[in-house]
Amino acid sequence: MTEVRRFSAMGCEVLVAGADADELAAVRKLFHEREGRFSRFSEASELRRVNGHAGRAVVVSEDFAAMLRIGLWAAAETQGLVDPTIGPALVAAGYDRDFRLLSDRTAAAAASGSVRPAWSGVSLQGRLLVVPPGIALDLNGVVKSATVDDALGLFAGGGWVSAGGDIAARGGVGVALPGGGHVQLAAGGIATSGRTRRTWAGPDGRRHHLIDPSTGLPSGSVWEQVTACGATCLDADVAAKAALLQGEAGPDWLDERGIPGRFLGAGGRIVANRAWSAAVAEPEAACI
Repeated sequence: MTEVRRFSAMGCEVLVAGADADELAAVRKLFHEREGRFSRFSEASELRRVNGHAGRAVVVSEDFAAMLRIGLWAAAETQGLVDPTIGPALVAAGYDRDFRLLSDRTAAAAASGSVRPAWSGVSLQGRLLVVPPGIALDLNGVVKSATVDDALGLFAGGGWVSAGGDIAARGGVGVALPGGGHVQLAAGGIATSGRTRRTWAGPDGRRHHLIDPSTGLPSGSVWEQVTACGATCLDADVAAKAALLQGEAGPDWLDERGIPGRFLGAGGRIVANRAWSAAVAEPEAACI
């Protein structure tokens, strides 16, 4: 049986299977470097420096520019549902510090208004970046899953990497599903996005980190958790987030794109879209 190694990064537990000692060290280094670069809460992070230059041109690192391009790609592919400019909306919702330090008392004192994201106003030319005034980047919508994929790319052979349940695999791994059941991920990625795990009390009830860009407020989606598959963990993660934000239209939205999705609603209601049902029925399917 392949040994599973564990460490903490990006506010979650990272599990690694199939890596030798050097590969594991490289995976740890990658996660910690990305965490340091893209943290909203570390004064030393590049993200904080960039957001402090909103309205002015700033030169960013190659890694930052590459991740921002992924964030802008996700926004374009989802028609703005997964938006890298939700920083002010998260602060307005009460998520203004590391989640480990966030309490219902501190979050309840936060502003109750909404701030709408504006990804289309971001200009990135090479490493020269201009973020509109009043806008702050938050790349956590893509950083973790992209890092899972990049970590697996450090392996010489098969294996898998999981961070907070977002998984990339080469060679197969069993994956437990929200609400019960499991699937076998043969290759590619699988990710679950949910609005019930990272929550806090706001003036108007429980709040969470998934912002609806149409309102600038935490989403009121009918879905509690959405699981999606993709060629990569990044693809799966972006699809899961977008499908959850689509609400009842989520299953069809994924089907239109040929993406398998499984939806968990209130009271344990489970809905699998057509692509998911077809994938679990076909053992040779690429993702399941």
